[in-house]
Amino acid sequence: MHWDTNNHPAMTDAELHALIQSADPNVHQVIADAALVLDLRGRQLSVLRNTYPGWDIDYQSDAFGRVWWTAELRRTLTLEMATAGVMRSVRQEDAIALASTLAWQSALLHNIALAEGRHTPRPPATPHDHRP
Repeated sequence: MHWDTNNHPAMTDAELHALIQSADPNVHQVIADAALVLDLRGRQLSVLRNTYPGWDIDYQSDAFGRVWWTAELRRTLTLEMATAGVMRSVRQEDAIALASTLAWQSALLHNIALAEGRHTPRPPATPHDHRP
């Protein structure tokens, strides 16, 4: 029998090798599944950050292990924004729900900008606008 650095019984090299060999297929599947989840989350995070640059977007786990997608508005929240329904921060259970919430928040911000005259809507395109 081997002893670890804390003087507790430890596995021999042969026992450890046998354990790894028996767990090998399961370990590979767990690692592959985890990689897919992390890759998907990474891609979703990248898309959200590129689509909504006015927000600090991330995901995190709570004390119960649930993943929450969060977004914090980069601008200072004004009274007009709050009155229109814009929130300083939002939190959803998945990336798709967060994207939907941010789309709505962006529409509210756009409407405020239009009302303040900071953005003017483009006139509709006419057929002659598309000639070479």
